[in-house]
Order: sequence, then structure tokens, then C-alpha cells
Amino acid sequence: MAGVLLLAGGGLVGVACFLPWISLSITILGVSGTGHAHGTDFTSGKVALVLAFVSVLLAVIDVRGGDGSLRRWSAGAAIVGAAIVVYESWHKASTFAIAASSTNFAHASVGPGLWVGLLGGAAAVAAGFLGRSEPAA
Repeated sequence: MAGVLLLAGGGLVGVACFLPWISLSITILGVSGTGHAHGTDFTSGKVALVLAFVSVLLAVIDVRGGDGSLRRWSAGAAIVGAAIVVYESWHKASTFAIAASSTNFAHASVGPGLWVGLLGGAAAVAAGFLGRSEPAA
């Protein structure tokens, strides 16, 4: 069970890097437009994507016959990647929201990447706790 959660955690963090982190909408003179900033648009998103890939790779090695020693490294990589996703998307969205708060024509909010990254981090934490209670094969 812990191996599946590790794979899911790293995979969800990787998916979060391709999803929008920030959603912006602007209305000027009756014309509206929307825009999204994806995780891979930022350097921090690329770092989180590499960490997610490393997490999934280590989880696959661990599930395919490892002795469990890579489980902590895999969970750690996924948790750090999720922390980057959550912090950066929240920080960037709040920065744009503060800038847009003085106007009536702009609105900024967090995108789905934050929530998917948060789920990935939670799965990695759960895998870390479940890995301790599983008997060694």
C-alpha cells in the first residue's frame, strides 16, 4: 500500500507542475480576458517537476524489489516538491491578488495546481507513515 501511495504522491506532484498555478481574469471596457500561469512557466515549477520524477523513479525501484531503503527518499522528494508547488503558487497568486485589489478590473486566484500538489504531498506523507508499519518481506 505504501508503494502505491508513493507512486501516487510523486505522480500527483508531477501533474501539479503542468496545471495552472495562477488564474487571472481582466476586464477592461467590457472586454474580458483570462490567463493562466502553469508551474512549468517558473523555475521553481521545473525544480518541483524534477523532484516528482525522482520520487516516482525511486518509488518504482522500491516497489519492483527494493528493500524499502528508498521509500524515505522517495517520500522526501515528493514532499519537498509538493511544498514548492504549494508555496510558490500561493505566493504568486497572493502577490497578483494584492496588486489587483486596488482595481476593479482584475482578479487573481490560485489554480488547481496548488490543490493537486497538496494531495500529492499528503499521499507522500501517508506513504511515509504506512511504510513504518508494514512488515519487511
